[in-house]
Amino acid sequence: MAPSNFDQPLLSQIRDKVEAVFGYRPCLWQLKVVRAILKRDKDVASIAATGSGKTLTFWMPLLFVPEGIQIVVTPLNILGKQNVDSLAKVGISAITVTADTATSENFRAIAEGRHRAIVTNIETLMKPGGGFENLWNNKLFTSKIISIVWDEAQCVSKWGTFRPEYKTAGSLRYLLPKDIPFYITSATLPLDVLQDVMATLGMRESHTELFTRSNDRSNIHITVRKMKYPIHSFKDLAFLIPPDWDGTTPLPFKFVIFFDSITESIAAAQYLRGLLPLELRDKIKWFNSEMSPEFRADESDKFNAGLNYGLSCTESFGMGIDLPNITLVIQWRATCDMCTLWQRFGRGARNPDCEAIALFLVEPMYFDETKEEKAARKAKKEKAYPSRGG
Repeated sequence: MAPSNFDQPLLSQIRDKVEAVFGYRPCLWQLKVVRAILKRDKDVASIAATGSGKTLTFWMPLLFVPEGIQIVVTPLNILGKQNVDSLAKVGISAITVTADTATSENFRAIAEGRHRAIVTNIETLMKPGGGFENLWNNKLFTSKIISIVWDEAQCVSKWGTFRPEYKTAGSLRYLLPKDIPFYITSATLPLDVLQDVMATLGMRESHTELFTRSNDRSNIHITVRKMKYPIHSFKDLAFLIPPDWDGTTPLPFKFVIFFDSITESIAAAQYLRGLLPLELRDKIKWFNSEMSPEFRADESDKFNAGLNYGLSCTESFGMGIDLPNITLVIQWRATCDMCTLWQRFGRGARNPDCEAIALFLVEPMYFDETKEEKAARKAKKEKAYPSRGG
């Protein structure tokens, strides 16, 4: 059974058990988040930097509820695979439920308690007549739910226009026992986004415990560079491949480039491939939502293992992907909002002992000097050819 708000573990007990099982010594904020989840008297929200250990707080409560179940709603299926793989290493059975795996057999296993961590997407979770709808009617199953976790919770607000199930996610409140807390977490929850997420999910401010930490990443060094060449030439990326590089020495950076256009991401990857020796051109890949889940998982593994040099990506790689050794993250053009930009830069140096560069390549039109030059040309033209009233 899920815990009551009595008989809670001490912070020191949480710390010691987590370190023994997961091999990590949790920070104080993680301990407090987990204690708040286990109390079950309020919803919980946490804001912390990318790579700071938010995902660990999803699984820590499982150590204190022998039959407890955590349900995690994630925006990208590939994040689910990462979590399932990491939990298997410590002997916790987990399952990713997507459109492809939402079978009656899997839901039967879930209902029987054979999986203690369930990772799914919003469409599968909210599908009318789907497997989860049947689970909500199973009182034995719902009695074991510790919390509903909303990973990358900014998506509840920002992705509702093209994933409308996020807009109706608050209806779960009426389908689940009232003592099951919602836990929302992200590195990017500015006040307006946080308030919208809470309103959508039916979380009241007076009934939510908020934990806020800085989302600064001191091991990521941010720089902005004005583009010098035509956008569609992609020559501003040429520095990634040194002239006459022959593959006998490592490239300067293990890199990820983010685009807000699939077409641009593919064209850029093809340009960079053209700078490589013929036999190495497949070492740079493009990575987007049109690829199969198997391809994306496989290429992420290859990239992590150092078999690929770089990835040309869209948002499919933008959130939560946990690869420890990326040393350069590039945002191509000023085409995304600040929350998205921060999430993307956060893919760098996931290992706290490493450092990374976050490079923002921006069109000249956004720089003051370009605006001033344009204004000066306009003034000069108006002076040379003054308008004549008639």
